[in-house]
Amino acid sequence: MRLCFSLSILGLLLFTSCTEEGTSSPVRGPASAVPVRIAPVEKRELFDETIAIGTLRSQESVDVSSSVTERVESLHFDDGQEVKKGQLLAQLANEEEAAAIQIADAELAEERREVARLEVLAERDAVAEVTLDERRTRSEIAIARLARMQAMLDDRRIVAPFDGVVGLRRISPGAMAEPGTIITTIDQIDPMKLDFQVPEVFLTKLETGTKLQARSAAFEGETFDATVSMVDSRVDPVTRSIAVRALIPNPEKRLHPGMLMTVELKRNQREALVIPERAIIPVGSARSVYLLNDGTVSLVEVTTGARIPGYVEILEGLTEGRQVVTDGVLSLKDGSEVTVAGQFEGTTPPFDPTPADPVP
Repeated sequence: MRLCFSLSILGLLLFTSCTEEGTSSPVRGPASAVPVRIAPVEKRELFDETIAIGTLRSQESVDVSSSVTERVESLHFDDGQEVKKGQLLAQLANEEEAAAIQIADAELAEERREVARLEVLAERDAVAEVTLDERRTRSEIAIARLARMQAMLDDRRIVAPFDGVVGLRRISPGAMAEPGTIITTIDQIDPMKLDFQVPEVFLTKLETGTKLQARSAAFEGETFDATVSMVDSRVDPVTRSIAVRALIPNPEKRLHPGMLMTVELKRNQREALVIPERAIIPVGSARSVYLLNDGTVSLVEVTTGARIPGYVEILEGLTEGRQVVTDGVLSLKDGSEVTVAGQFEGTTPPFDPTPADPVP
């Protein structure tokens, strides 16, 4: 009985030992290489760039209004019409002023005749010199009165102050025009003035005659030539920016006052080393990249500079022609073995919400 129990225990121990040996984990081999994509460290032409936002203004602009309270008798322009300086735009009622001028003209003629008569008598000593002087004074008063009446008549004629384009008509014939009542607007829109602000660091790049390129959202993909006509004499001490005015030719009258335009300004043009921005690995406040060696990678700290869409300037840490890892960096550490699975294919294009095949 005791012998059978001992043999059972021995068999159980042998079975357990064999089972543990059969299920033991195999010894792992060396780690496999990580597939990565790479990009070269290359030279590109870079520059510091800023986009200034400006507003278009007319070369000359005015709200046409009456200086007196009077009824509008007639209008002599159409909406959007080009007019010349001195051209009649609106005629106000002027019957009273016209009659007053006739009276003043007649009075002046009478005074002049009387002065001429007294001058003849004065040569014969038939009239006192003081009487002649009084008539001459009354003649001068009559001249001034006639000029005043003429000015009042001219106030009833509203003319264009300069060559330009009129806007919409704001009043109708028969309406009562008062001082400040806008009849229409006139803008001289060739050339146009573009006023914008730029950081003071661009001050040395802007002077009278500097050529610029301006863009408007209303004319997508189109540029307009601009020439700096004036740089302000003061820098804003709060924003550290300076006002600049440029002139844009507008012979076709496509641009209009009030439009928003952008101006691209460039400075510090240089040749610089660049790599794809996605290759940069932030480590605290430092920036590093994985540099490809012979089948392995090494973590190298770099100093970055300016950024352009998808790429970053490298100031220190890399040399031209070396290769850096752009894809697969999360699986790497310093000294990891890698295999090159391909080259960096470029930045992802911006999202376009327009459907490729719009539904009719």
